[in-house]
Amino acid sequence: MRRRLVVSTIVVVLVVMTVLLAPVFIVVSDAADDDERTRLFARLAIIAAFALVAAGLLAAIQARQLARPLERLARSAGRVGDGDFTAPAASSGIREIDDIARSLRLSASRVDRMLAAERGFTADATHQLRTGLTGLAMRLELLERHHDPDVADEARAVLDQTHELNATLDELLAGARTGAAGERDDVDLVALVDHHADDWRARFESKRRQIVVTTGTVEPVRATTGLVGQIVNILVDNALRHGAGSLAILVSGTSITVEDDGPGIPPGKIASLFERPADHHAPHGRGLALARRLAESDGGQLVLSREQPAQFRLSYTAAAQRHVDDR
Repeated sequence: MRRRLVVSTIVVVLVVMTVLLAPVFIVVSDAADDDERTRLFARLAIIAAFALVAAGLLAAIQARQLARPLERLARSAGRVGDGDFTAPAASSGIREIDDIARSLRLSASRVDRMLAAERGFTADATHQLRTGLTGLAMRLELLERHHDPDVADEARAVLDQTHELNATLDELLAGARTGAAGERDDVDLVALVDHHADDWRARFESKRRQIVVTTGTVEPVRATTGLVGQIVNILVDNALRHGAGSLAILVSGTSITVEDDGPGIPPGKIASLFERPADHHAPHGRGLALARRLAESDGGQLVLSREQPAQFRLSYTAAAQRHVDDR
């Protein structure tokens, strides 16, 4: 930027000098003899050289005065992007730049307050959830000792799901705080999908629908088990709410494909399918946006691979390839 300012200033000076000196050269060449003309041209050349040097110095000073506050402003904007909302740009004395810096400070302050409010809400919600889950787990532990084996087995299964929900909650909180997943490991997609499909079968059967899991040649992926399971749950729940017919889950390679026989995604909703709802109080429309964020934070990708009927594909990098890249 500084170089552009210097070059542009020198170009302006050259244009002005050309406009001013061209008539002088013409008058001198017509009005003087050869010796006098040579001396005048030499003097004009010296004046022009001094003018260019002065213009270069002036341009360098001006470029520095303009570029430094812009560079400071860019650094401040970069720190805000990195999550540091307490890094205001210093006053530059240039009104336009100071106006931008003031707007940046106000925006950073608003974002900081919003994030603080969300963190407070998350902490309160987490506390309430953990309190409820702890009480539920205690009652289930009592039911595990029931004399009826069927009741005890069902209580044990629900207690396992409660522990999984606690682990998933930890993963979600870690992803929300850091923007990335926690501990990644080699994940067997087939075992994970089979486990979650079993959890959902009773709800599908209550609506006279079924879940069909098909597997091909599968490779382990490098991901976080809790987050992958949460995404699968969101996709299955979305199909239960909005889809129809059988739910088909295909596990092949390093991806999971989920589709049903429903009407699919309306064309008008495809562009905003993975966006958060504009209304923060809307009870629905957050699941797919959350699923995509979880996938991306865990090194995966969630896409709508077909609109009608709806088909979603969740893909990850193979564990073997990820290990090679880590080396």
